[in-house]
Amino acid sequence: MYRVRFNRSHPEYVEVVLREGAGPLAFAARRWVEESLGMVVLSGFCGIPVYVAVGWYSSDARMIWAAIGIVVALGLLANFFVLLYRAHQDVYRLRFSPATAPDTLTVVRAVRADPPRPLTAVYRIRIEHKVTLSYKADRKPVAEEITLHVPVRSGRRIRPAKLPSGTTDVAALQQELQQVLAPAALEVDLVVERRVEAQTFGGHGGSTGGGGS
Repeated sequence: MYRVRFNRSHPEYVEVVLREGAGPLAFAARRWVEESLGMVVLSGFCGIPVYVAVGWYSSDARMIWAAIGIVVALGLLANFFVLLYRAHQDVYRLRFSPATAPDTLTVVRAVRADPPRPLTAVYRIRIEHKVTLSYKADRKPVAEEITLHVPVRSGRRIRPAKLPSGTTDVAALQQELQQVLAPAALEVDLVVERRVEAQTFGGHGGSTGGGGS
């Protein structure tokens, strides 16, 4: 599993590497395989009006099955292009320059970098860490989600980045980001929210409890 890291190898800037490895095409292909079963079901369900229309004009079962195949194939194709578009919009790196006293942020996406923008256009950086605890007495974490937000005052919106939960030390990430951005007086907030999963009938965890910190 990849991890968030700081790249200080370039003398002109410091990069926060949020994602590395596979490019957008490979990433979209992997997500497409993961979501294909659900997309088949959804496409098949959404194609019901088509099946009814085909059945109205023809009682040939082959025509109905052909219509089902076409609808599902179109649904899978559309889903792949949606995933590919999203992969191109995802943020891979945050580049702060100059390295010693950053005053500029460049967002590096899958295949290109956005135009540099002044750090004064950024409100603050926020790391959200949502933890779901077991309903059992031990209250062990059963799930967690880490998201990096970079809200801006102007310019193109920066999509929140999902960070790997298993390898990200949120406290260390906040401290290192704060050190990098201290010359710009840009705040880095860490918001931790803890919820206890609800116990459902049969003893299995449910959706949510409540609480935060």
